[in-house]
Amino acid sequence: MLIKEVTACLERRFPLWLQEDFDNCGVQCGDVLQEVTGVMVCFEMSIQIIEEAIAKGANLVISHHPLMLRRGLCKIQPSDRVGAMICKALEHKMVLYSMHTNIDSAAGGGNDAFAEKLGLQELSVMEPHAGHLRKVVVFVPTDHADRLRQALADVGCGKIGNYDSCAYLMSGTGTFRPLEGSNPFIGKEMQLERVVEERVEMIFPANIMYKVIDTIYKNHPYEEPAFDILRLENASRTEGLGRVGFLPNPMSTLEFLQYVKEKMEIQHLRYAGASERMIQKVAVCGGGGASFIESAMASGADAYVTGDVKYHDFFRSNDSMLIVDIGHYESEYFIKEIIYKELKENFSTFAVSIAELEKLKIFNI
Repeated sequence: MLIKEVTACLERRFPLWLQEDFDNCGVQCGDVLQEVTGVMVCFEMSIQIIEEAIAKGANLVISHHPLMLRRGLCKIQPSDRVGAMICKALEHKMVLYSMHTNIDSAAGGGNDAFAEKLGLQELSVMEPHAGHLRKVVVFVPTDHADRLRQALADVGCGKIGNYDSCAYLMSGTGTFRPLEGSNPFIGKEMQLERVVEERVEMIFPANIMYKVIDTIYKNHPYEEPAFDILRLENASRTEGLGRVGFLPNPMSTLEFLQYVKEKMEIQHLRYAGASERMIQKVAVCGGGGASFIESAMASGADAYVTGDVKYHDFFRSNDSMLIVDIGHYESEYFIKEIIYKELKENFSTFAVSIAELEKLKIFNI
């Protein structure tokens, strides 16, 4: 089995188009056309992790955090931390691959798991994805409509939540006149034609637009197919950063803070604001979620649990919402388990492991 088959499976579940603009999900380096010998999953890439993968015979390492963001590298040298990892990986013919904000945002991904750990119910997305969808409207002779619709579905059109092959069909009459030099599928040069056609409408993620256009030309019988591509502003109900939900029962602030420590298996946290109110509606965002404090407030949350909150960020709620910082790693470490489970459920021909050497060392003195 090729490495690209493994990554394609992960991308069907956690598509790369869900990543944020600043991010760099997917292949970080290496040749995905080689046979996979084993996979190791980690939170953060390091030389030690790569050496552990080499020792285990794994040539695909999948991390949560990417090696670099979209600002990119100016040079790759073994004297640099990131450069050393890339050089080491390429020397041993390894592929380094990352699943960052795409798995954070996806349904069943990091933020859903975060909310589940806190036992939140009636979940909604705090920062829904919007503007990433397009709609193709294509006109095709009735006899060819099913073939074209299926071809578009095969490349990723028509997926809505837990449904695929979603399309709208409407019959009508198309007119055209082939001019001199044309090669019409129906009709004759310089004669106006009327043809019973189907209007086929399907949505798709923006990143596959050119694949959709290519599919139309390959599967449409006309020499010049007529189609429109429209930008949609629909906000997703299941995909996006952060989640908002309700605790089974209201808690006092102190009860809630202790509850968070127990559920997230942590010893320390930082908090500020609204310390006297009862907590029931809770917003969460894994990783560094300080930039979404206002979104959490707008959701009506009594408390917002995230990581990487700076001193001045705690004042942004104006004491109207409890802000809880449990740490970046502590709010995302379980993403490794999501990736591991996805691989184990879909592949049995190679070994999958979670890095054993990855330990976060924090000292309290």
